[in-house]
Amino acid sequence: MMNVPFELRPDMPEEGLSAADNDFDHSEHVEAHLLGLAEAAGHPMVLPHFVPKTHRAMVMAELARDVGPDVYEAVHEAIFSAHYGLGLDIGSQEVLLKIAAAHGLDAAAVTKAWQDGTYEERLNAFVQLAIELGVSTTPSALMCRQLVVGSRPYKVLVDVMKQCSAATEKATSAK
Repeated sequence: MMNVPFELRPDMPEEGLSAADNDFDHSEHVEAHLLGLAEAAGHPMVLPHFVPKTHRAMVMAELARDVGPDVYEAVHEAIFSAHYGLGLDIGSQEVLLKIAAAHGLDAAAVTKAWQDGTYEERLNAFVQLAIELGVSTTPSALMCRQLVVGSRPYKVLVDVMKQCSAATEKATSAK
């Protein structure tokens, strides 16, 4: 499995946007449901009332991917935890550099990647892939050639994997 970033709002200002002022807020019912699910899973969750510009976070995650899969996974999780667990602005260089330091990424390398466009070609290729697949929202997952779009119940993902496993077994036994 490979996580592929997708920047929903590439034209967002560097400082991010107010969720309420831009109709990005969830309904109270949806927020209560999300917070309840997070609590039941034992994960603290904050739904920040701002939407950060995530491009820097995506660049830093790609740098981490190049360091290695364990570093990438740790950085990826730390970015999500900073935003949804602590309500931090993951568009902030200060926040991201703290995450980088905590996971052994060199601050100078991260800053250089932000400034020189090292990962722009890769990120643009991911955008093109998303467009070709019909992805228009996150999360989305391509699982065994089936695109699962949006936050879906765990059972949906399990069912897709069971279908994939059955199809793989059928194809293997036909050989």
